[in-house]
Amino acid sequence: KTLGKVPVNCAIVYSIRVGIELPTVEVRFERLTVQARCHVGSRALPTLLNSARNIAEGALGLLGVRLGRQATLTILKDVSGAVRPSRMTLLLGPPSSGKTTLLLALAGKLDPSLRRAGEVAYNGFPLEEFVPQKTAAYISQTDVHVGEMTVKETLDFSARCQGVGTKYDLLTELARREKEAGIRPEPEVDLFMKATSMEGVESSLQTDYTLRVRTYA
Repeated sequence: KTLGKVPVNCAIVYSIRVGIELPTVEVRFERLTVQARCHVGSRALPTLLNSARNIAEGALGLLGVRLGRQATLTILKDVSGAVRPSRMTLLLGPPSSGKTTLLLALAGKLDPSLRRAGEVAYNGFPLEEFVPQKTAAYISQTDVHVGEMTVKETLDFSARCQGVGTKYDLLTELARREKEAGIRPEPEVDLFMKATSMEGVESSLQTDYTLRVRTYA
């Protein structure tokens, strides 16, 4: 893919030429099981009476008193797999098959009321020893954003919140190794890489590229 005349993946190509390995993350999950305790039948209907009973039973549950009977609903059962780096993974399934629950479990955003069993690991580290929020992001089907901001302003704001990350350090090391190896990068490529590593700008090339892709998709 290109942005104007500049290849988007040129940073990867030039990094390989000078021997720089880009950081990657692999997510593995083994025998992942997620269960929920819920009411069934007429007790599960969203009525005013049931809501009041749920509040009362929740308060009594804090004291160790269990009045209502709940059934165990298995959402995911012994699910295993891996999300490998530099690959696009497509998750397909019928409605109510647990797709959203699986993604939430992998992103570390599972509801605390749900029971999770099994292992989820990022680069071999258990989910409890890793901070998935720095690596993974779950995007809900319902867009929640500031209504007064345009799409471009929202994307720019998100990019500024994330910062440039390791791009600046990568670019510095890349420039040093290119100089030692006698490699002269193409002016357009060098300008593009520096522009995507700038910090504190109101608009970014990533935003413009995303909007262009969405427009012509």
